[in-house]
Amino acid sequence: MEKNNKSLLHLSWETAFFWEGCPLCFLVQKSLRSYMENILYESVNDPSLRKEIREKGGFCEEHSLQLFSFNDLLGISIIYEDIIKNYTLPNLRKKIIANNISCIFCEKEKEYERLYILALEEVLRNKDSFELWKENAYDFCQPHKELIKNTAPNLYKKIEPFLNTKKRKYPEYIYKAFPWDRDFAELFLKKLQMMRYNKIK
Repeated sequence: MEKNNKSLLHLSWETAFFWEGCPLCFLVQKSLRSYMENILYESVNDPSLRKEIREKGGFCEEHSLQLFSFNDLLGISIIYEDIIKNYTLPNLRKKIIANNISCIFCEKEKEYERLYILALEEVLRNKDSFELWKENAYDFCQPHKELIKNTAPNLYKKIEPFLNTKKRKYPEYIYKAFPWDRDFAELFLKKLQMMRYNKIK
């Protein structure tokens, strides 16, 4: 399969094979950060989105902290003012402790995980991509290995014989990746670009 004929998902996976850690964490966190960025800079005043966030009771602790890493105080304050004014305070007046019901970022993270796992099944049917994965990719973290096993059992059977020989990044291997670090990731992508450039030369 020529590079020009590969889908964006295929090319994204081939990039992730060079990540020094779980490649699925890389793809999911990268996509999730982009989704968060889009909400803060493009959709923060979208009434339907704000209503959905409000009705779900805001965000989970992990994704709240990740959201604050953007340092976009205006966008974040608009969202949280809406949650406090229209969800938290009305519940307190009724003597109800308002809990987070669900989190749009948790839901989106699960969507991305499923999307990328199903795409990987197709990617690894390509002989060159399979060799690239075998030679370069780190092992999947334990939570994502279990998810792959449950979501795509045939894919797991295909990759399982090679997993014990793969490098692992701790403690990420046990717990999944920490929230996406944009600066570190950008350095990685620049490094990868240089590697590809030198290979062409």
